[in-house]
Amino acid sequence: METVMHRHIAVICLATMLFSMGAAKAGPVEDAASVRAQWEQVYNSGDADKFMALYTKDAMLFGSTAQLFTGADGVRTYFSKLPPGIKTKMGDQQAIAAGPNVLLSSGFADFILKDGTVVPYRLTFAMVKVDGQWLIAQHHGSPVPK
Repeated sequence: METVMHRHIAVICLATMLFSMGAAKAGPVEDAASVRAQWEQVYNSGDADKFMALYTKDAMLFGSTAQLFTGADGVRTYFSKLPPGIKTKMGDQQAIAAGPNVLLSSGFADFILKDGTVVPYRLTFAMVKVDGQWLIAQHHGSPVPK
């Protein structure tokens, strides 16, 4: 009887441990990948207003133009001026935690023009956790040098 009880306890402990491992918090790479996937989805929607949910209110953005865009209005302005029909596909990325509420992510993305031309880009996001959500505070994009 005691052996059966020990086995039951062992099974319960093992199940609890396995469940806990599956419920573990994502790391910086997974958190950054989630933000990048959301960004890709919003970009491909073509809706500039949807970007507002991904950026901090005081965000800074260097995109495909020479101008630095700042704040929520700047982010909206930048994305509303993009030519229609361009799509993006995120590529490889690296991410590190610079603190418990700061992530840095650098990686690649392809922008696909209407005519099918693929323009490889480098993207860097600095993200901060605000009310439990990762938001982009700083964004820099530039074409991959040839």
